[in-house]
Amino acid sequence: MTTTVAVRDDTMHLLRLVKEELQAETFDETIKTLVLHLKKPKESFFGIGKGKIKGEFMREEIDRFS
Repeated sequence: MTTTVAVRDDTMHLLRLVKEELQAETFDETIKTLVLHLKKPKESFFGIGKGKIKGEFMREEIDRFS
């Protein structure tokens, strides 16, 4: 299925620049790459401690519930 989308000349110019920068073969590939990039979870969604704990996590005995 194909769809025609109307965009202004300045938008088309930007899309062409991005297509070239991404080395995409089609505008479809360019738009898909941009959309997927925007939908990717942001770094801040992973919490403040992301990457700070290294190795295996082990609870201390006192923290365990019986």
